[in-house]
Amino acid sequence: MPEWIEIPDAALPGTTGRMRIDRRASNASTTPIVLVGGMTQTLASWGAQLRPLSERGTVVAYEARGQGTTELSLDDCSLARQVDDFAALHGALGFAGPIDLCGFSFGGRLALAVAATRPDLVRRLVLSGVALDRGVVGRLITQAWIAALAAGGLEVLARVTLADILGPRYLAEHEAMIEPMVRATIDRNRPAGILALMRATLDLPPDSPWTTAALAAVARSSGVDALCIGGALDRVAPPDEVAALAILLGARSHTIDGVGHTVAIESPHEWRETVTRFLDGSA
Repeated sequence: MPEWIEIPDAALPGTTGRMRIDRRASNASTTPIVLVGGMTQTLASWGAQLRPLSERGTVVAYEARGQGTTELSLDDCSLARQVDDFAALHGALGFAGPIDLCGFSFGGRLALAVAATRPDLVRRLVLSGVALDRGVVGRLITQAWIAALAAGGLEVLARVTLADILGPRYLAEHEAMIEPMVRATIDRNRPAGILALMRATLDLPPDSPWTTAALAAVARSSGVDALCIGGALDRVAPPDEVAALAILLGARSHTIDGVGHTVAIESPHEWRETVTRFLDGSA
């Protein structure tokens, strides 16, 4: 069940904030898994994965600074600050050693940043929907997201992003759920939080040390064991760019056919089986 974890708010020295998590504890001896989702994803986005993943060991999903209802200052939502938050959460959860970190989209870039700058906290890394370079189409899409949110709020953002992140088959099979998905985006997020997050982490200048390419080069030098997963129909993180990231990172890669950007939602069983095989060292 969702709960709150207090951590120091490094953006406002001397203060504390609250991070919203869903922790499924287990007595199994496997390394704990931590999940962090995309921009507008919340704990509910991991609903199909938390219970089955918890059968093999402890799993924790969390809403990062700017996401969902986590209560941390929006003055600095940069990847550097997000890494500080993750380190604080790791300590607050009482983990004795490195964990397995699985991130999707924004959460994947955050996970990569953690692996690059705090490799002591990560045993194995799973990146889903993360490209080395988004390409022209991907950049236009993410720029449109910022403009949509700034001009029209969360409802406009939700309606713009659905066709960008979900594959056509999933949308056709779940057409009746489109309006509830739009409503969930509105109800579970704060416009100011998502806008701050987007402005701080999307479209970084090429010379930033926090670009995906720069982080991947550093993470590879630290010897991180990684897996990159992408959707064959993904326009935000094109399959060839997911594969290129895997090559630069020295990682394995896996493409899921027939799905778009949200691979863990569109193909939950294949995503989970691929992830658990990798984490268990059998793939």
